[in-house]
Amino acid sequence: MIYLYALVDEAPTGPLGEGIAGEPLQILPQGKLATVTGQIPERPRPDRETLERQDAVVRRLAGLFGAILPARFGEAFADEAALANRLAPREREVSEALSLVRGCVQMTLRVFGEPDPRPEPEPAPAGGPGTRYLAARRLEIERAHSLPEIEPLREALRPLLRAERIERHESAGPLLGTAYHLVLRGEAGAYLSALEAAKERIGGRRVAATGPWPPYAFAPEAAP
Repeated sequence: MIYLYALVDEAPTGPLGEGIAGEPLQILPQGKLATVTGQIPERPRPDRETLERQDAVVRRLAGLFGAILPARFGEAFADEAALANRLAPREREVSEALSLVRGCVQMTLRVFGEPDPRPEPEPAPAGGPGTRYLAARRLEIERAHSLPEIEPLREALRPLLRAERIERHESAGPLLGTAYHLVLRGEAGAYLSALEAAKERIGGRRVAATGPWPPYAFAPEAAP
């Protein structure tokens, strides 16, 4: 079974080492892309130890490539043909994502506290039920990817960001949302300093930053 660790588009700068099962890692070319894979006997179980081993493998690999997109945990394929069939339709999208993350790392910012009151709903658009449904869905999607509660903080961080992805958490609990920030390698310290200097601007909400990480959050959603 071929187990996928990451998508890349260049040769590594050093030995790939071993995977989660102690298997030797290898590069498999896939059109203009390449994959870092290993041969394992069965799909791994998502227990804490194995997840930590995979993260350690990916973090090591991230130091060997200028751009890397970590694969989701558990991505395994029967053979090279099955892997190629999965990747071929996404080659352009994955190539663009690799260009985005080149030379960058991910900082993960978690925001805790009470949400701002929901704004007054917009007037219902003209049209039938389908139009109104689509408009409501658009607003929900926009809200799911926004954290206006920390806009002053984001303004302070924005000069350091190459890209940002936001997940809002609507379920009950202290975690309001998570912002994934792509910053240049070597600028994690500047990011943390800017965060520390600006965190008082967000009305008592608490933030916690971790990283630098490989750019887990910036792989195309439907890519392996």
